[in-house]
Amino acid sequence: MRKTLELLAVAAVVLLTAGCGGGPSAESMPGDARALAVAPDFAGTLWAAVGPDAYRTQDGGRSWTRVPSAREGDGVAFTEKYTYLVGPSGGEIADFGGSRAAPLTRTPATFVSVASPYHKTNRLYALDGEGGLWVSVNAGRAWSRLRADGLPAGCVTVAAVRDLITEPDIVYVACGADGLWVSHDLGASFTKVDGIGQARSVAMTTDDQDLVLVAAGDGIYRSADRGKTFARVSDAVASAVAFDPRNRRLAYAAADGRLLRSTDSGTTWPS
Repeated sequence: MRKTLELLAVAAVVLLTAGCGGGPSAESMPGDARALAVAPDFAGTLWAAVGPDAYRTQDGGRSWTRVPSAREGDGVAFTEKYTYLVGPSGGEIADFGGSRAAPLTRTPATFVSVASPYHKTNRLYALDGEGGLWVSVNAGRAWSRLRADGLPAGCVTVAAVRDLITEPDIVYVACGADGLWVSHDLGASFTKVDGIGQARSVAMTTDDQDLVLVAAGDGIYRSADRGKTFARVSDAVASAVAFDPRNRRLAYAAADGRLLRSTDSGTTWPS
């Protein structure tokens, strides 16, 4: 019964947010987002990290509300019960509604991006301003530095997805002019991904681990074969991209103060 209700909720949000024609659409945003993440508590709920602030929408981007308790706005990710925000002052834990659930705590470095491979694991990956990669296995309460061999300095965003339970998480890092990098050994080593120039943001979904979405300097790129090949699917220059973790059909991009929405797994986007 619970699974049926979740599927009905997802279907309802697809209809609500896609518009009458069911195609891609765009909504205004409160600013240029550094990060986007789709919340696991209800389909259509997104958070955006916009400079020093965090914003939340419950209707797929039609309306946004500033999260008053949030003081960090560089990166956002979700664990099983909480929202985790990072920024210059450290890490902040809030509930899914935006109320602060724990005091702001210092992180071992200044994190500029954070990601979860699957919210029910309570595992988080974070990237610091010097290009260091970190992992937490307890929802951000403690962090360990990863080796990250091969990863260049000055990277900007991290993303991860849980593979089969017998396989390591897949970790991607967008490194600006140095392109896109991937690790298949839990962040121990990285190799450069062909076909992507300036990489700004990257996203994946546990609903289909073959899908990879990248915001690059000349548009949005999509892979349907785990990053082996990419095709440019939009010329929108996005600052952040996100997949719904439970529904591969829903993909989002933040570009020029707008939230772009794709309802076909990132294949087509509004012009």
